[in-house]
Amino acid sequence: MKAKRLLGAGLAVGLGLLAITSTVAAQPKRGKGAAAAAAPARPAEPPATKKTIALTPPGIKWGMSTKQVAAVIDKVLDEAYVPRYKATSPGVKMRALDAELAEEKSAFRRSRIDFGKLPTGMDATPLKGEYTYLNKESMMTLARDGGKRHFFFIQDKLWKIIDEHALGEGNPRGKDFQSAVVKLASAFGVPGRVTPPDPEKGRYVSEVDWKDAATHFRAIERGEAEIAFAYEDLVTLSSLDSLRPNKPIDANAIDPSVASAIRKEEPAPAPPSDKAGKK
Repeated sequence: MKAKRLLGAGLAVGLGLLAITSTVAAQPKRGKGAAAAAAPARPAEPPATKKTIALTPPGIKWGMSTKQVAAVIDKVLDEAYVPRYKATSPGVKMRALDAELAEEKSAFRRSRIDFGKLPTGMDATPLKGEYTYLNKESMMTLARDGGKRHFFFIQDKLWKIIDEHALGEGNPRGKDFQSAVVKLASAFGVPGRVTPPDPEKGRYVSEVDWKDAATHFRAIERGEAEIAFAYEDLVTLSSLDSLRPNKPIDANAIDPSVASAIRKEEPAPAPPSDKAGKK
């Protein structure tokens, strides 16, 4: 398998915003005095795909440990280097190629980030919100040929993969987010569920999602020139609340000690008046 198939292969690609927008626009208009037609309610569940959402590369499965995933990536890298080995003569250049391959394998293992007590640099990236702290979560990243694939673990079990892809004129995934989700729906055989941005809920970009029997798939808007594909294990997703007992701290919440001080400063209620009066 070529290296590009690791980061670029992914599911056959699927409909979304354009088809849904067209459907809404095609609704008949009401009379002048009539109220505007209400927008269709967002479905409670993402639509089921007509094709299986396949994980790549072959050998990757939900529930694998970090060591097992690293072993799969080793095989992928070995295969990616085969053409270069065939074109290299034994000797100094071959040993240099051996060192380069070993370094790539080592770099993937060193990429591991554990989300423990201390904040990480990931908090300043679009991946913020895809993990939590103090819940035995970690992430490993494979960076090759200008693309990135992030593997997410909880209790050392793989449960999510996020691929970052470029968009643009002539790109097979589409020139922009809208055309990309149109391609996705065409492959999945059904329009995706559109989730618009909602800053109050910590969601700042649009997403379109689907699912099959085992995997939840999200197409995530990343600006004009990039899109992210997220694959999530449905079993883990259904238990995520219990797997994350330590909830994120609300940065806008009032500190408990401050709230306690405010309560203490409040004047005590006045005693009830004696309506009967003295005789």
